[in-house]
Amino acid sequence: MAKFKIKDSLWSVLGEGLKIYFTNFLKFTQYMLFPVFGQVIGVALIFGLTGWFTFALPYLTEKYGFLNNFTTITFVLLLLTLPGFAIFLKAFWDYLVAYGALNSMTEAVITTGKLYDFKAHNQVVTSRTGTFIFLLLIISVLSLIAINPLFWVLGLIFFIYFILVFQVFAFEPDATVTSCFKHSFNLVKGNFGRTFFIMFVLALISHYLINLGAMALLDAVKLGEFFKGIFENWASTLPLTDINGTLEYFKMQTITPLMIANEIWASAVLFVVAGLTLPMRSICWTLWYKNLSENKSEKKTKGK
Repeated sequence: MAKFKIKDSLWSVLGEGLKIYFTNFLKFTQYMLFPVFGQVIGVALIFGLTGWFTFALPYLTEKYGFLNNFTTITFVLLLLTLPGFAIFLKAFWDYLVAYGALNSMTEAVITTGKLYDFKAHNQVVTSRTGTFIFLLLIISVLSLIAINPLFWVLGLIFFIYFILVFQVFAFEPDATVTSCFKHSFNLVKGNFGRTFFIMFVLALISHYLINLGAMALLDAVKLGEFFKGIFENWASTLPLTDINGTLEYFKMQTITPLMIANEIWASAVLFVVAGLTLPMRSICWTLWYKNLSENKSEKKTKGK
């Protein structure tokens, strides 16, 4: 691992990370375009094609008699989901690969000042696909457990301790899945508060401030109004009368197509913004990992 040291300051890590990100903004954004928008396009194709088929089914069954069969309809629906599903899966995998590759890219920028050859950086992950998938499975299981409200506090604590697992994976080729979690825990131990602060600031910038700016910009050019109109038309086809009847029985707020459209639009914009700013967060975590690693090494050397 290339040796790197900046002032042992949270603001130095964040400042240097943001500098690296915005200096190479176009290249990082280029790298993330398909992983992010590919997932959006894939989901849009799945719901768009199946929705069109469902809407046009009465006409199609009348014109093409062979479609008037439950098995045939189900088969056609499955076929229509394949293009979108294939695009989504490829983009989703590329997005997961980015969690490891972006750390390698950060090191390249630090040591050479250049960022190129994305495929070479992807090999940090693809050369150890089995270990990486196992790492993702463990993270998924822990995340599912943490969804339970009873484990929210404990889940957040362990999330902070394990926040550097992808950096350990990227920079320590011989590390096992267990080693990734163990080393991340040991690095954060004694630095929990500072690590939490970095996470909070990064989340504030990428998930709130930039997201607010993106929403305002999209609303200014009327894109928000356009897409919310599409989502509202789709939501109006849902059986909301039955759902609202149940909600009214329990004296809960009823749901309107506009409410659904607003939620879908807000979630979609947040997903895109969070995805495109993943490099910013990865860069800062790489810098933090390197500083903590250097500090631990220096303490061990002094202790001998």
